[in-house]
Amino acid sequence: MSIFSKKPRIPKYQITYGKKSTLDNRFVRNRTTNGNFRFSRTRSGFLQRFKKISVLLFFTGALAFSIYGLFFSNYFKVKNITIINEGFENENLSKEIQEKLKGSINKSIFWLDEEEIATKVLEQFPGLEKANINKNYPDTIEIDFSEYALAANVINETGNLKKSYLINSMGFAVKEDFENPNLLYIRIKSDEPINTKNAVIEKSKLAYILGAITHYEDKFGMKIKEVTYNPIARELHLLTERDFYIWLDIQRSYEEQFKKLKKAIVKLDIFKENLQYIDLRIAGGSGDKIIYKRR
Repeated sequence: MSIFSKKPRIPKYQITYGKKSTLDNRFVRNRTTNGNFRFSRTRSGFLQRFKKISVLLFFTGALAFSIYGLFFSNYFKVKNITIINEGFENENLSKEIQEKLKGSINKSIFWLDEEEIATKVLEQFPGLEKANINKNYPDTIEIDFSEYALAANVINETGNLKKSYLINSMGFAVKEDFENPNLLYIRIKSDEPINTKNAVIEKSKLAYILGAITHYEDKFGMKIKEVTYNPIARELHLLTERDFYIWLDIQRSYEEQFKKLKKAIVKLDIFKENLQYIDLRIAGGSGDKIIYKRR
């Protein structure tokens, strides 16, 4: 037999169990054109490591950019505080709110708490009923607020000093040295000037005054021109359109006190009599006693 006709020998590999293969995993067998096998290093391991490093670098860069944007970049720092519903009637109030919130300027807009800012505004401006704070990225805070309804004019007399206030439905002074002739006038005499940091008139007392006026006008068909409120004596004097006063005890129900007046109309014609005042504060044995004085 010729040596040229001898078949090439193919190396055999013994398979073992429970042990690592004798072949390095970094190598694979490739068949050559002449039937032999050769071993070559693969690129898969290198590509996997490259991808991992690339992803890691990407996320690291994104994190670094985010931290820079949040803490160091001027792009996301507050530069503007805008009042959405600003008008002529609340122009001064809008400026005051903006002035109070100047501390938010140059702070990162991401870390500002809208609810915290709204609470701060409501605490410092008791005349506001609601305050909504919105972030307008990248650098603007928008404020939308609504005020309590106006309720009355208050004229405070302290000795020779006279001050006027416009109060809202919560009893707080909204404007000083200002009057609205379309609203009720409430006169208060006091030893000391009113402290406008607190309610000029307590909310419950103001509700009583407004309720008493509405009740009287509905039941007797006679307008109330103005009110004198004495917080120390806890009494109310209602000046009617016929220029006589009705005295009420603010600690007692105004419905019950007006009920006495309703019964007395049979003998005391309040629509024709020239009266100076009617005192409904006194409770008699029957509960129907009233005191009045003619001019």
